Amino acid sequence: MKPTSCEPRAGLRDLTGAPPIGTLGCLSVHVHGRPLELGPPRQRAVLALLLISAGSVVSVDSIITQIWGDTPPAAAHATLQSYVSRLRKLLADCVLPDGSRPRLHYRQPGYALAIDPEHVDVHSFERIARAGVRLAQKGRVEEAHALLGTILDDWHGAPYDELNAYDFAVHEAARLEQLRLSALEAWAQCALGLGGEEDALHTLAQEARRNPLRERLIGLYMHAQYRLGRQADALHTYERTRRALADEIGADPGKELAALHAAILRQDGCLDRAPGATAVAVGGRSSAAAVAPRSPAATEPGRIMIPPPRLRPERARDAGARPRGCGGTRPVLVGRDEEVRVLSESAAGAFHSSGRVAFVVGEAGSGKTRLVSELAGTVPHGVHVVWSSCSESEDKPDYWPWTTLLRRLNRLWPERVRRLPGWVRHSVARLLPELASEGCDLPHPHPRPGPGPGPLTRDVRFTLHDAVCQTLLCTVREPTILVVEDVDRADAPSLAVLRLLVEQVRTVPVLLVVTSRTFRLAHDGALRRAAAVILQSPDSRRIPLGPLDLPATRSLVQSTLGEIPEPHLLERLHRRTAGNPFFLGYLLHARRQGLSAGPDAAIPHELAGVVLQRLSGLPPGVRRALDLCAVSEEGCAPRAVEAVLRHEGVPADVLLMAVHGGLLEFASAGADRLRFVHPLVREAVRYDVENARAAASTADGVRTPSAD
Repeated sequence: MKPTSCEPRAGLRDLTGAPPIGTLGCLSVHVHGRPLELGPPRQRAVLALLLISAGSVVSVDSIITQIWGDTPPAAAHATLQSYVSRLRKLLADCVLPDGSRPRLHYRQPGYALAIDPEHVDVHSFERIARAGVRLAQKGRVEEAHALLGTILDDWHGAPYDELNAYDFAVHEAARLEQLRLSALEAWAQCALGLGGEEDALHTLAQEARRNPLRERLIGLYMHAQYRLGRQADALHTYERTRRALADEIGADPGKELAALHAAILRQDGCLDRAPGATAVAVGGRSSAAAVAPRSPAATEPGRIMIPPPRLRPERARDAGARPRGCGGTRPVLVGRDEEVRVLSESAAGAFHSSGRVAFVVGEAGSGKTRLVSELAGTVPHGVHVVWSSCSESEDKPDYWPWTTLLRRLNRLWPERVRRLPGWVRHSVARLLPELASEGCDLPHPHPRPGPGPGPLTRDVRFTLHDAVCQTLLCTVREPTILVVEDVDRADAPSLAVLRLLVEQVRTVPVLLVVTSRTFRLAHDGALRRAAAVILQSPDSRRIPLGPLDLPATRSLVQSTLGEIPEPHLLERLHRRTAGNPFFLGYLLHARRQGLSAGPDAAIPHELAGVVLQRLSGLPPGVRRALDLCAVSEEGCAPRAVEAVLRHEGVPADVLLMAVHGGLLEFASAGADRLRFVHPLVREAVRYDVENARAAASTADGVRTPSAD
């Protein structure tokens, strides 16, 4: 088959011969078919480290740490120089097929290996694999199948296998293995589209045994089994995967694999081979005489279709789980159909029109992460989803969520980051020291921030913020979802970057998803300003997550316990958890494991610990108000609590802070009683108060005899 464009031709160039530098299995360099002796293990490890970062500078400190660990010997620098000198002599004799020679040279602050990545087997594999996946996404199934099948046949041995004592080699090998699996899944998907399920079955069976938790791979294997008349085997494969997921990570299969399982049970016609697609043998592999109809994503070049959320029919929604004929699989998400729809519409608009922002707000445990994960699971292959989160750690540095995003984008598109303007790279190097290198001199009139500690001036700070935004906006070119979770924990500089990015995100095909807890949003001025900028942005959407209603609660109870709940149990659970999905799921899990006898049992110790940890970030005055209100199950008198707070020197307005933050509520219109919004939060606070009193009483009892 002749390539129809330059894209596959570029990929096929490397298939005429193996690249001279091999990293699959043992590290090797061949010159005119003769292998070079690469020296002792550490010297080979230095070469591997430079090959992984080919074209980029690796600092001396980084090399020493990667090779010798955190406590290198005193002679490490001298030994490294000796290794580099020997490698230079070896590589000087290495004439590559295009006549070039690899060059190992020093560039402040370290060493760089200049070599065309096409001469390194795994780099060549990575480029061709991505090209094959793109062909598949464009609907050029036969070309993608041939290209991916050929490079997968050339994969032999694990990358950097001889260097598995080094963390950097293990991490790179793991990344490349994930890339190989993605390429294999794309090849198998093409094979199914071409009617070549018999050709793909053996390969899928082997890979499914090696990767029992990789759901997309398992789904392709099940589909091939079903196509070949092995419905029972496909169902057994699903059951093994379900058990493996439950044993390893305590989770049920995702919605796509569960939907495939249900389709196999009802023998859905959509699983059959497309009319006219008859497998024929071509060069030892299966192809097809007729290609299956293209997917909707391929019908309009350049346009990515976001599938609408599949809403459960009313009967199934009221029942909670899937019909029993579908295996009783627990749904991934309940009671959030409208929120998923709004988020999906925002994604479609961002990818097809202009960048957009979605602001997901809810109390702790309301399912913000689950909602975003639902979106991430529905976007087509090829849409990147990049996550970051604002850590709860008190030691986190400023700009941590953006540092995380930038580091992950640098791993996704290192070439694009390297081609950023010098002033941008130099500024961002304050957050990512690995970007620091010579050649980043800043043109006038930009201030020169430079990496390093110390306070930032106003101009330098804004230049850094602008550089972070420019890195994001210039690096991302294809449809991408950027997720910044828990901005209520963000530092003020990170919120300033968020405000600046929101003002510019319309220029790129990006959906920026920002999540926040309710309490901090009600009282943090910097966070409220960031929220105001988001909501003033055109096409932004605020997506509040309220409590689950009673039907959704019934759905979750039934799918978790596997039975229709009794009305008394359902109502008690719903009232005790106030419809909070996390609280509800925890109590149901405890009940299923026999850790909780009934809906009125005492709060589990582990759950109390989780709740108290989430309350630990509250202002001390608010937490003291909660302690006072937790004494009475029927609610507390606001005036009495205010009197105690004033006596202790605590501002009385902390009660209103707790009300506005969604922790307390007025029990009646007359505002004569305050109660906890979540009874379980009151139970956890009271549990903590009683434990503190018991500990104090025990301490007094120990001290008294000694005083006598």
